[in-house]
Amino acid sequence: MAKEKFNWKSLFVNEEGVKTSKTNTETKIEEEVKTTITSSTKFPESEPSKTINVNPSAINDSVLDTIIEMYESGFDSLNLPGYDFYEFFKAIKAVGSNDANVYKMAMTMAQSVDSKVSKQSLLEGASFYIKEINNVHEKYQTKGNDKRDQIQLGQQQKKKELTTEISTLEKQILELQTQISNKKNILNSIDNDLVTEVSEIEQKIVANDIAKNKILETINTVVTGVNNNL
Repeated sequence: MAKEKFNWKSLFVNEEGVKTSKTNTETKIEEEVKTTITSSTKFPESEPSKTINVNPSAINDSVLDTIIEMYESGFDSLNLPGYDFYEFFKAIKAVGSNDANVYKMAMTMAQSVDSKVSKQSLLEGASFYIKEINNVHEKYQTKGNDKRDQIQLGQQQKKKELTTEISTLEKQILELQTQISNKKNILNSIDNDLVTEVSEIEQKIVANDIAKNKILETINTVVTGVNNNL
């Protein structure tokens, strides 16, 4: 593909910054286009090391940053040998513009590195990366769902056990309350029985005194009669 000329000033800069901006933009694309990284086509196997408890209704920025970093690192690790969609993507991303002329320039530079690069090869490469990323997403999604389900199942089991223990304790408390009530009734009955028994004993004590005095009075009367009349 022949290199196309276009007005960099209208794309990236104002009138005062034409020269500097053009140089910076070209440098970014050239650096990204000429960078090829050879690595295995494999996402990181380990999950993010950060473990943060979050409210399901709101994603913590720290959690989101960690996951995004994991995906970006995984995307980097998928980079195939040679120039493909990965390097093209990095070049476009480095410029930070979605203008059509940026894509054309990136394609021109890409083909200067590898003449086999074409729109079709870029789209095929993109399909590969998209498929791999979706596979990783599905794997982590499944793992996340499984862990969440395990936690919820464990929570339900624990709640069930605690509910049973509470029910048992409540029954024991009810039994103890019944025993306490019975013991109080017995205690009250002891007081009532004691009053009755003490009253009877006190009456007998008093009667004993009266009876003694009465019989002694009679005896003493006879004794007096003996002394006076004999």
